[in-house]
Amino acid sequence: MVLRVTGVKMRGALLWIVCLAVASGLAGCGGGGGGGTRSSGDGWANLSPPIYTVEEAKQPAEWTVLVYLDADNDLESAGIHNFNQMEVVGSTQDVHVIVQMDRRTGTDPNNEEWTDTRRYLITRDSDPLVMHSVRLDDPPLGELNMASGMTLRNFVQWGKREFAADHYLLVIWDHGSGWQFRAMEFAPAYKYIAIDDTSGDEMNITAIPIALTGLRMDVIAFDACYMQQLEVAYELRGCADYMVGSTAAEPSPGYNYARLLSRMSGNDDAEQLARIIVQQYAAEYPEPQDNITQSALDLAAIGDVAAAASDFAGVLRPNAGNWSASLADARSRSLDYASTGTRRYSLDLLDYAAKCAAVIGPAANASYTQLQTSLGSAVVASVHNSDMPNAHGLAIYVAPPANYDNSYQELSLAHNTQWDEWLQDQQE
Repeated sequence: MVLRVTGVKMRGALLWIVCLAVASGLAGCGGGGGGGTRSSGDGWANLSPPIYTVEEAKQPAEWTVLVYLDADNDLESAGIHNFNQMEVVGSTQDVHVIVQMDRRTGTDPNNEEWTDTRRYLITRDSDPLVMHSVRLDDPPLGELNMASGMTLRNFVQWGKREFAADHYLLVIWDHGSGWQFRAMEFAPAYKYIAIDDTSGDEMNITAIPIALTGLRMDVIAFDACYMQQLEVAYELRGCADYMVGSTAAEPSPGYNYARLLSRMSGNDDAEQLARIIVQQYAAEYPEPQDNITQSALDLAAIGDVAAAASDFAGVLRPNAGNWSASLADARSRSLDYASTGTRRYSLDLLDYAAKCAAVIGPAANASYTQLQTSLGSAVVASVHNSDMPNAHGLAIYVAPPANYDNSYQELSLAHNTQWDEWLQDQQE
């Protein structure tokens, strides 16, 4: 996929721009799309009839989509925009869409002023600016900390109990960082997803598997930056069948939910839906936009990728001294998905491994081939734009020794593989 957006602020940044194209009558932005007009050939023909009531939503569905929409931060307008995109399609008999949303300022000119946390059954309407869906939280939830793993757990547990389905998609929506080097003193103490400004908190990625214990999803999708890392996937390997996300920064509009929901069908299995999310993201951000990546991972295969990465690290470690300068050069030349400004050392796993294998020579061939094979099995769909020709759908943390973050050792990948030992064995 050759895809190129210059000048667009990303969800991984602290500042952002949302370009609501309402002046031209569109509900979407960024890559366009998301309008409310139903036309032939756009995928709508596969949709079951819409539903509008809680009673209808209580009937078992093929899919329940749970959207954990944390807009209690500088992405509030983007959250409202995405909410309205969901309403273009709304819930259907086959696909029920349930949202938990938190806001920060409550000052959007088109919507009621509120800053607490609310739950909704998304229902179809033609208004691209005003949220009209059915509110579900009775009694009101009040202000919740969306960065808390317990808040996430309560939402998913409630959603599965109240809106039973054969399959479940969980979308975690917000800023994200995956696992990166902390470039600024005021950055979160843990690498995060979900910033809650009111609570002054961020969700550690290690909190997610705890939150989802016993609540397995079919698909987990991160509508956030930098989350498609081996460290994150390995943490979540027991939480879902598939994981979808971006190795790079996302434009602030993120997913186009009208585009996505219009192509969901009750006939989709988990892998098909994961592929659809990737495909629709690519369609939303075509060339000439930059820094666009999205991939889908089979989490059942992530253990093999981690084992292969560990074996590869075992080949690198004895050569840390003999090839120190060349291995450092391989690291610096590898695709860094978070290289804007200060390097954050979130490298493409296969690109980095290939460059290191070229340094080591024949002794690395077998372990590199195994890593390549295991990654090929795990990545079931992947797109990237033309400025990232070395993107392969999965990133990994590789900081130079002077910048190694000791909190990395809290991760399951560090506990169970040699990757953290390799990071610490590097000489330069």
